[in-house]
Amino acid sequence: MLMEEILKDVYTWSVFSPEKGFNFNGWFILKQNPLFGNVVIDPPQPSDDDLTQIRSLGGVSEIIITNRDHVRWSRELKNKFDATIRMPSADAGLVEIEFDSTYDDGDALAGFLQAVHIPNNKSPGETALYWQHRKILILGDALIGEPPGDVSLLPSEKYDDITLARNGISVLVELDFDALLLSDGQPILKGGKIAVKNFVEGN
Repeated sequence: MLMEEILKDVYTWSVFSPEKGFNFNGWFILKQNPLFGNVVIDPPQPSDDDLTQIRSLGGVSEIIITNRDHVRWSRELKNKFDATIRMPSADAGLVEIEFDSTYDDGDALAGFLQAVHIPNNKSPGETALYWQHRKILILGDALIGEPPGDVSLLPSEKYDDITLARNGISVLVELDFDALLLSDGQPILKGGKIAVKNFVEGN
């Protein structure tokens, strides 16, 4: 099965996790800046068809990982496409993978994404990727797309303090976005900010 282009220039593929009960999603974005190439975010293992499609679209230049637990298939993609890997700096010492560079809150990535650190989450470096021009927000583990059309936190035992984790999500409400692309669960292509705002407000 091929990757699906769910928004212009934005492709996704998924691997279902029986243990978690939802999909692990990867994101492939065609280059948006002449100085950079194609970008992959939080990649689970792609199928052979996915890999063929990725090659046909020009391969992968940069792999962006949103948190320490979303390394997933990054090492293999790096080797296949000679891509670079970028990690949140706060998670850099917590992964057993060779990466090329780190990033911090507010950094520009791949010429079109802004890193937005989410405090008190599951990982110290948990980061959202904000595509302001397109009103798209990409999340790693900060929230999951479950139930479909809505968002939630992971189980409470994943956090040092779930109340602080919930409060930390409020930084996302300050952003202007509509599409919410979640690396776990179902994406929300319209009304993503409403779903996040309702979560923060406890509705």
